[in-house]
Amino acid sequence: MKKNYKLITASSLCLIFFYISCSKGGDATPQPTPNPCAGVAIVVTGTTTPTSTPTASNGSIISSASGSTGFTFALNGGTAQASGTFSGLTAGSYTVTATNTSGCTGFQTFTVTATPCPSITITATIIQTTTPTATNGAITAIAAGSSGFTYNINGGAFQASGNFSNLAVGSYTIIAKDVNGCTGSNSFSVTAVSCPAISLNTTPTNTSGPAATNGSIVAVASGGTAPYTYSKNGGTSFQATGTFNNLATGIYAVVAKDANGCLSASASTVVGSTCPTITASATTVNTIKCESNTGSITITAGGSTGFMYNLNSGSFQVSNVFGSLAVGNYNYGVMDLNGCLKTGTAAVNQAPAGPLFSAVKAVLAVNCAIVGCHSLPTPQNGLDFADDCTIVAQGIRIKERAVNSNPSQMPPTGPPISSTDKQKIIDWLNAGGKHNN
Repeated sequence: MKKNYKLITASSLCLIFFYISCSKGGDATPQPTPNPCAGVAIVVTGTTTPTSTPTASNGSIISSASGSTGFTFALNGGTAQASGTFSGLTAGSYTVTATNTSGCTGFQTFTVTATPCPSITITATIIQTTTPTATNGAITAIAAGSSGFTYNINGGAFQASGNFSNLAVGSYTIIAKDVNGCTGSNSFSVTAVSCPAISLNTTPTNTSGPAATNGSIVAVASGGTAPYTYSKNGGTSFQATGTFNNLATGIYAVVAKDANGCLSASASTVVGSTCPTITASATTVNTIKCESNTGSITITAGGSTGFMYNLNSGSFQVSNVFGSLAVGNYNYGVMDLNGCLKTGTAAVNQAPAGPLFSAVKAVLAVNCAIVGCHSLPTPQNGLDFADDCTIVAQGIRIKERAVNSNPSQMPPTGPPISSTDKQKIIDWLNAGGKHNN
């Protein structure tokens, strides 16, 4: 019997990278589920509306996302919602996370600022008592700098009027509060018509920082009958010395009283803060492509002690290292034990592709990431080896198919992969198999 044979040429075959060929059949090995987030870059943007006062809760964030579709939005890891608008917020730092229908996410941190309170000033017309023991004095206070004022005297209930009557000789602190809850204060002295004019000089010493309580005031009176006693901030208890220690940063109203009970005018004295020169710098570690937020910032500070650190207006922490950071620009703060603050900026970038990864990608580009095989528009098994993150995710599989198999062929050209190219794959995986190796 005559047998007929046909010659099968190499051009009629699609040689397999994964054991067989670029065809869709024949590979009994289970294929990995394609990563739906590979190559998806979700970017969250938005605008913020500040609160009306530092303590109000009427700020808002209006956010949106791009890079995919079907987004839901969550604030600070809370319940997801269809809208990217979040209202009723206090001043602070918030993270908005956008999630698409495949579960891929992107996020952005927003800072809701507070509209500073206006500078509220109080002036007053004072009616003195007819005698040092009478209670027919009065104060008519008028506030300026805002609107909708109510007033109180010496910590009492607020009232619509700035008129306070039936007052005895003494020192009184009046607070004016505007429609947004912002306040201003001033102190006034009611004395007797028959009293002489008493002068009061005050010398403040600043604190060593906004949070310190080592400020002081030295007050000296003259013009009445010695000895003098002194009080501050409307206190009814007078002390023999005019020195007030352990004061925080702020405004203090000091009053002097002579031996006959006559009072000086209230002296408004500012105790400020004097901060040291704090130095701060940041060292960043870039985030690695195809991994989740691997960047970090390490802050180094000097010039004071007791430092704490924050990032993007968040809470201060003892550690100077902030990890798990995405690509982006960050504002950092350094605060010492006295509340003195130094700020700066740092950028976390994406680490470039490493030389070992680039060498492997070049091998795949020549042998496999071509049309008809592992390349768009219809990559075999859904694996596009022109995509960096697909290569990283399939590193072990690439080695198994291209290095360990026998023969180790790279489709569609068919010839075995060279020992040099095999070694490139081995070296990359041994170094970690990451994008930056």
